Amino acid sequence: MIDNEHGSDIRTWLAGLDENQRNQAEELMALISAADARIQQALKWGRITFTVENRWHDWLCAIAAAKKEVRLVFHKGVLLDDPERLLTGSARYVREVTAEQAIRNPAAVGSLVHSALTHQTDLLQQ
Repeated sequence: MIDNEHGSDIRTWLAGLDENQRNQAEELMALISAADARIQQALKWGRITFTVENRWHDWLCAIAAAKKEVRLVFHKGVLLDDPERLLTGSARYVREVTAEQAIRNPAAVGSLVHSALTHQTDLLQQ
């Protein structure tokens, strides 16, 4: 589901993807939007980015497309509960999951989004 406020930018971004990537991105958008009615989306930093209450600095997750794959990226992924062990990455905060894995595990993605909401403004201990 594309919200009206940022719909034009998102549709343009999606149009730039090949058919398989566009389908994956749209499936991910539906999974994320279904997790919580408050979730907002916009094209930020070259990605479809999701947050609540216009807290774009503390974004929850984003859909990123590279030449060969689409990924679901969690801003504070290192802090999230991930019992299915879907998340990968070694950056200080960011963790990601491939679109294929995310689409195969919709309940786990919903749980990751809920966990991201819980940890949206949290920081790591120094």
